[in-house]
Amino acid sequence: MAKIAIVSIMANNPWGASEYLWALMAEQALAEGHEVFLSIFDWSTSHPSIIKLKKLGACLIPRPKFPSLPSRASRRLFRDIPTLKSLAPKSWFQPVIDCKPDVIFINEGNRFDTLCYPDFVELVQASSIPYIILCHSNSDSSVLDAQLRNEISEFFSKAAKIGFVSQQSLKLAERQLAQFLPNATVVQNPVNLTDTSLVPFPTQSKLSFASVARLDVTFKGHDVLFETLSSSIWKERDWQCCLYGSGPDEDYLRQLARHYDIYDRIKFMGHVSDIRSIWADNHFMVLPSRAEGGPIALIEAMLCGRAAVVTNVGIVSEWVEEGRNGFIAEAATAKSFGNALERAWSVQSNLQDMGVQAHEMATNKFDSKPGKTLLKLLLNAVN
Repeated sequence: MAKIAIVSIMANNPWGASEYLWALMAEQALAEGHEVFLSIFDWSTSHPSIIKLKKLGACLIPRPKFPSLPSRASRRLFRDIPTLKSLAPKSWFQPVIDCKPDVIFINEGNRFDTLCYPDFVELVQASSIPYIILCHSNSDSSVLDAQLRNEISEFFSKAAKIGFVSQQSLKLAERQLAQFLPNATVVQNPVNLTDTSLVPFPTQSKLSFASVARLDVTFKGHDVLFETLSSSIWKERDWQCCLYGSGPDEDYLRQLARHYDIYDRIKFMGHVSDIRSIWADNHFMVLPSRAEGGPIALIEAMLCGRAAVVTNVGIVSEWVEEGRNGFIAEAATAKSFGNALERAWSVQSNLQDMGVQAHEMATNKFDSKPGKTLLKLLLNAVN
């Protein structure tokens, strides 16, 4: 049996979509009799997934919440090693090494974020313990300076494996680093569905489409969607847009909907845990994201039998085929996304058939046991 240390780097929220895959992997590892140690920020310890893992036997190594995570808008802070060392001291991570794990799994909510923790990087590289990195979001496509590029390249090159949740994210990382990553692989996020059969198509005449995403405009692009729907041609049509989710920008989005005079068409539904109930009431999905890794909501919508109008981010081009099971906007702009949404409107009578095509592709493509797949990746690094 193996001793597995899991280090979650995500610090902007106590929990997020990037955490479900490693939590599922940890559950699988415990079920198979492996030891699991979890290094997480202390504001995550009350999440139901963590409570469940603790009950199953996982050992928690909580860290204080990072008081000032470097802003993605100012990556120069990556190079401020003294500041970063004081914000995330070695004492936070030494217990991970002291557990003497056979493998260390590092989960990055955003690609390259491990470099925010230079002491941790030094500890891992000095330990000779094999480590695996999993990168989720590809939100930052900026050009890296030479120093940061070299630091990341060294850290990545010594990893037993680097996982990405989309081929696009992998290619973007290689472009930023100006090198191929031969030890990289692509893995899938889990879906929140036990029943993956087709959900009956809605019968109401009013076209209803849904966004299932955190209300975070910076990444999810709801503002682009609202601008698209504010045009005179859309105001003359019979439709409603349902937003499922919560987040920091809800007040702004309510204000923006009033500004564009579409507030009566936008339905703020809050968080809904029953995914199938969402698609029982909506004809297709909209995903106007500026940045994504492997959006779980897209795969769930497809498995339920719904086409999607999406921007070309993350896994989108790997799952959505233009005109067959959805429509792809090349950029998160009102013009580009508006054109894609217009194509969906023009083929309303075909949306049900397109949903069937989406269901067929997703059923054949999705990994029904992603936790087991990821665990196998870790165990291969031990052997």
